[in-house]
Amino acid sequence: GLVASSHPKLRTPSSREDPLDYPRVRDMVWKAIEYGRPAAGSLEAKIKPGSWVVLKPNIISLPPRPTYRTGDVTDLRVLKAVLEYVAERSRAARITVAEGGSCRRRGDPARDNVMIQNGVQVDALTADWGSEFPGLPGTLGDVLEEARKKFPSKRFDYVDLAYDAARGPDGEFQWLPVPVSPTGVGAFGEKKVYVTSDTVRNCDFLITIPVLKVHLMCGLTACLKNYVGTAPRIAYTRPGSFSNNNLHTYHSLEGRIDSFIVDLAAFHPPDYCVVDAIRGLQYSEHRIARADQEVRSNLILAGEDPVAADALSAYLIGFQPCDIEFLHMASQRGMGIMNLEQADVAGDDPGQLRARWGKPNNWYGRCNRVWRLSQGPLTNPDGWERFTSPVDTLHLSQWRAPQGESTVYRAAVKVIAPGRRKGYLWVGARGRVTGFLNGVKVLEEEGLTRYRPGQFQTGVELQSGENQLLFEVTPVNGQADLSALLVGPENDGDSMDGIRWQA
Repeated sequence: GLVASSHPKLRTPSSREDPLDYPRVRDMVWKAIEYGRPAAGSLEAKIKPGSWVVLKPNIISLPPRPTYRTGDVTDLRVLKAVLEYVAERSRAARITVAEGGSCRRRGDPARDNVMIQNGVQVDALTADWGSEFPGLPGTLGDVLEEARKKFPSKRFDYVDLAYDAARGPDGEFQWLPVPVSPTGVGAFGEKKVYVTSDTVRNCDFLITIPVLKVHLMCGLTACLKNYVGTAPRIAYTRPGSFSNNNLHTYHSLEGRIDSFIVDLAAFHPPDYCVVDAIRGLQYSEHRIARADQEVRSNLILAGEDPVAADALSAYLIGFQPCDIEFLHMASQRGMGIMNLEQADVAGDDPGQLRARWGKPNNWYGRCNRVWRLSQGPLTNPDGWERFTSPVDTLHLSQWRAPQGESTVYRAAVKVIAPGRRKGYLWVGARGRVTGFLNGVKVLEEEGLTRYRPGQFQTGVELQSGENQLLFEVTPVNGQADLSALLVGPENDGDSMDGIRWQA
């Protein structure tokens, strides 16, 4: 379900620039849930009687923090609207708000990463949001207390996931393997075991309620990236810090965080999703020195497929969903579908709501992964070895060791274009590389310093139908690496529209 504040079937449609009061936000959330019907027929039908339901917002930071700004966290009004829907419509017995932010909770004796309001330490439960969310002043604790009075037959509580680490009988952190999916996929991260949250693993039903933002490390943060907040910080931080330092250090895959996003979600994939796209941040996920960073969209998305919800979120802010690495990983696990042509979107028309948000300066889309490789003479690439790279970079010297200084690696791929396409070829290389498009040399460079995808760029034009890219790479100091990405005419890192890689 996709609902804008201007949706004609709302009780009081309003401009997409309207600051919105709580009744309007509640109406938008409930209408999106109505449109985003799960296979069970409704959200309340999917929640079994007596269930323990966990609501996971994104409250990564609090207003006293210098890096905080409006649009950084889930709108508390959206969270309250989901809570009231579940409490009023379902037969859940317990409803828990759970989040693991970057601020220490009250009672923690450590004094780093402590947030102070009016001389008193606060956390996500007790921080006063003032006028941040029009029509809903006060604290998250106030929201829960109001719910207890309104729905006395249900239990409402809060769990700080930063401290909710699974432990063994000896009291030590319990490191658990990532569950293998029905499709046979296990962990993606370099380290294959995780300390997880007891609450997330053991609850009956989990609703992820993220704010939609651009993210420096993975493109965007929404339903699945919200799971990084389920990793208990006490298990992953370092002395003097309260960040998930070791999660990034040991569970990334070649420096990218997509791997542990999906691994963490695998312990309890979302049972339902509600995306707060009322206000978000472009360029970066936290405050930067740009006055235009906050973007008001006044949108709510809802549905049971987190991959489709994130793909739609990516589309709405101007990304190509195929460029989001964690969507490919989640799709491989069978968590959902990322092809929006196969998704049923009810409510407002996404094409009418799409905007082009500012991306990170270092943004680039998903590089080609399927190749035909050879270390022999130049022959028809169709007869070369087929190889799929799990990451953007094709490590040629790891695929097959060089046979001497005169070794030449050849890597080929076909690009299928639905029509003539002008754009740019972005190449990363370690070694001496020559690139050919349809037999014509288009690039010749030496990658002798720091390697990165997209370090070399050249304008190209694809013909309609089948095109062939072929690269010859000569290793330097025994190393040969290659990455290739075709970018649209804007040359902004987004993949060229409509193309398909084939090997």
